[in-house]
Amino acid sequence: MYFYLTIAVIVVGLISLIGTILVGRKVDKEAKEYKLVKDKTQAELKRSQDYEKSSVKKNLRVLTIIYALTFLMSIIAVTYYIVNR
Repeated sequence: MYFYLTIAVIVVGLISLIGTILVGRKVDKEAKEYKLVKDKTQAELKRSQDYEKSSVKKNLRVLTIIYALTFLMSIIAVTYYIVNR
C-alpha cells in the first residue's frame, strides 16, 4: 500500500512542477512579446499596468491552487502513513 501512496505523492509533485513551469513560461512569453515592441517606454508602461491588473492576480491564483492541492495531498499521505503504520 505504501508503494501506491509513494506513487500518488510523486504524481502530485510532478503535476505541481509542470503547472509551475507552465505559469512561468506564460510570463516569460509575455515578457518576450513586450521586448519586441519598438516603443520601449510605452511598452514598459503597458506591461506594468497589465501586470498589476491581471497577471499577478491570475498567476497567483493558479499557483496558490496548485500548491494548496499539493500541500493537502501531502498532509493526507502523511496522515495515512501515520495511521496505518
